[in-house]
Amino acid sequence: MTPLRPRYARIDKIIDELLTDHAVKDAPVPIDKMIKAKGVTIRKIDLKDISGMIVRDGDSVLIGVNSTQAENRQRFTLAHEFGHFLLHEGQPVHYDKSFRMDLRSSLSSTGTDTEEVEANYFGSSILMPRKFLERDVADRFIDIEDADAVADLAKRYKVSLQAMNIRLLNVFGQAS
Repeated sequence: MTPLRPRYARIDKIIDELLTDHAVKDAPVPIDKMIKAKGVTIRKIDLKDISGMIVRDGDSVLIGVNSTQAENRQRFTLAHEFGHFLLHEGQPVHYDKSFRMDLRSSLSSTGTDTEEVEANYFGSSILMPRKFLERDVADRFIDIEDADAVADLAKRYKVSLQAMNIRLLNVFGQAS
């Protein structure tokens, strides 16, 4: 059953448990190891115009990631599909041609695609945990218009510049 609205508190709790269980205290988060520890197979292949997919067959689960996309994009796709795995039980097949990370998009705000909003939130939150970002920017002012500062953070977290910009906006607002 699709939730009526995003369950951010539940997702935050799941992420905190995963980070604790895997003793992850710093970026970059080893998303592939977390996924494999849950018994999920990862396959990187050319999926043409599809970013990622999750296939469930009984107890077997496979996350497919488009191998032609940039490594940072593949990491986000893995995290996004892992979110679907943990949050949206019962769908035998799910795939994403493209997905947006902007949690404040017009589509997201209408609540018409709650599962995608949740998977995007999960993906960005696990790859760029709030507590890690708060710690990493505590001793300095980060202006999202300072491309070098944002690029340094993106490199540290192994995410795209766009993903880091969006996450910083969602966590801190205009600047921190």
